[in-house]
Amino acid sequence: MKMKDSKMVKGNVAIDRDRLWSDLMTVGKIGFQQGHGVNRPALSDADIAARDWLTKRMSAAGLEVRVDAAANVIGTLKTRTPRSQKILVIGSHLDTVPQGGMFDGALGVGAALECARVIRENEIELPWDIEIIDFSDEEAAYNAGTVGSRAMIGQLKPDEIFVSKAKGGLTFADGMEKVGKDPARIGEAVRDPKIFAGMLELHIEQGSRLESEGIAIGAVTGIVGIYRYIVTVRGEAGHAGTTPMHLRDDALVKAAPVFTMLPQWVRETNGEMVGTIGQVTLEPGATNVIPGVCTFIVEVRSMNASDMVAVRERLKSWAAAQRNVSVRTIYEKNSVALSEPLIDAVIRAAESEGVSHMRIQSGAGHDTQSFAPYVPSGMIFIPCKNGKSHCPDEWIEPDQAAYGCRVLLRTILDLAE
Repeated sequence: MKMKDSKMVKGNVAIDRDRLWSDLMTVGKIGFQQGHGVNRPALSDADIAARDWLTKRMSAAGLEVRVDAAANVIGTLKTRTPRSQKILVIGSHLDTVPQGGMFDGALGVGAALECARVIRENEIELPWDIEIIDFSDEEAAYNAGTVGSRAMIGQLKPDEIFVSKAKGGLTFADGMEKVGKDPARIGEAVRDPKIFAGMLELHIEQGSRLESEGIAIGAVTGIVGIYRYIVTVRGEAGHAGTTPMHLRDDALVKAAPVFTMLPQWVRETNGEMVGTIGQVTLEPGATNVIPGVCTFIVEVRSMNASDMVAVRERLKSWAAAQRNVSVRTIYEKNSVALSEPLIDAVIRAAESEGVSHMRIQSGAGHDTQSFAPYVPSGMIFIPCKNGKSHCPDEWIEPDQAAYGCRVLLRTILDLAE
């Protein structure tokens, strides 16, 4: 089979819009519950079913499929005439948050697969192999997020896969064992960043800027930093009916001031940053028992590390002034700038496709963020309806998915020249 030079076919190749949309609808049904969105936490039964579906689709597309030591699903499209030993990575994630949407992550995996199919079907010669990757646990189902991508790039903290968000909760190590992977061997997933020619990810914006300005494509310039902490406040459990108010040591009451102080600290530090307490757990968790332990997760996001450090220090100062309060770091991931040559390639691709575009920053974390400090990395955003994401109302139109996939393909071919 004679392969075609990427430069010669650049203006002629086309993605299959209907095939892409069919894939997105099919995987979107895995873990879907009417009125409750998609529930596909990493390495859950639903996620395993989605991974199995992806493996079959990759194999049918002629990719060599494997699952690495960090439970990343990898499909490789081999080039027949390599001019480089490097690899171009294209991908995202299939796992979701609880009651999430159909397109966060899945769009990037589905579009990457579609690009690989088009390249193979059109017998396009690339200078390097491409790997389509479904990264494991991007959405922090167990503890910290972007586990699979950080494992691949060698940035996991020691033993973090054995720590859960909640006392007695499942860990990523438990999930690994469920899919037949040995947690003790996760280090085998680490790869030398020098082998990668680049990293590309297509994603929904998860915000409203593109939609509000009527722009089809966002060329992402940087990804926000994220710091997360587990705060544990200990009191004393007791009978809710017989323990007088003045004799109570209620863990929830002791924790409550932070729920209103965090927004104040964030606003005072930088009006552009955000802070969230999105998970609170009470023990023993009964209506007729005074909470003995209150555990909650604090997250702050900013493009500036100094902002997040400032809020962290205020949190730790508050904790130090209390009795039986501890703060444990989940992770501290600083913002990253993406590769200017790849940003330019995305813009050229959008112009080639005749679609509107703009440079944009990401307020959400992504697997690309793990690669960006070490590998030339780029991201493409498309709008989502009303800017909604991480909820059942998350939605895009078939043409929007197609525009994003077309720009992704053009970017790949641009980089191949």
